[in-house]
Amino acid sequence: MTRRHLLLIALIWLPFLMLPAFAAFGDTSYPHIAFHVLAIPMLVGAAVLVRRLLAETDSTAQRWLCKALLLFVPLAALGHVAELATALARFADDGFVNRDTADVWVSGPHFHAANVTIPSMMLAMVTVLVLAATAAVQGRSRKESSPVVGTRT
Repeated sequence: MTRRHLLLIALIWLPFLMLPAFAAFGDTSYPHIAFHVLAIPMLVGAAVLVRRLLAETDSTAQRWLCKALLLFVPLAALGHVAELATALARFADDGFVNRDTADVWVSGPHFHAANVTIPSMMLAMVTVLVLAATAAVQGRSRKESSPVVGTRT
C-alpha cells in the first residue's frame, strides 16, 4: 500500500466522517451547503487519483477495483452536485435566510439526488478499503518473493 492509497482513503472517507460535524449545527441551509461545497472537491480529487492509480497498476484485481471506484466516486460527486444545486435553490426560495431544511429529506429533487449519492458513497468507501487491503497484501507478497539485494540464489 502506498501513500496514494492512504490519500485515496482519506479523500473518500472524509466527506462521510465530517458529516456529524455539520449535522451538529442543525439541519439548516448554511451547514448543508457548506458540507456539499467541501465534499465535491474531495471526491473530484479522489476520482483523479483513482484514474492515476489505474494507469500505474499492473495487478488485475487492483485494476478491477479502480474501475469500480471510477464508477462509484464520480457518481457520488454528481449526486453531491445535484444535492448542492437543490440546497442552493431551497436557500434562494427561503429568501437567502438560514432556515430549517429537514423537509428536503422527505421528497423532492434533494431526496432523489441523495438516493444516488448515499449508495455510491457507501460502495466507494467499502471498495477503497478493499483496494488498499489488496494493494497491501500484493505488495507484501511481492516483497517476500523478490530476492534480497546482495544474496545469491
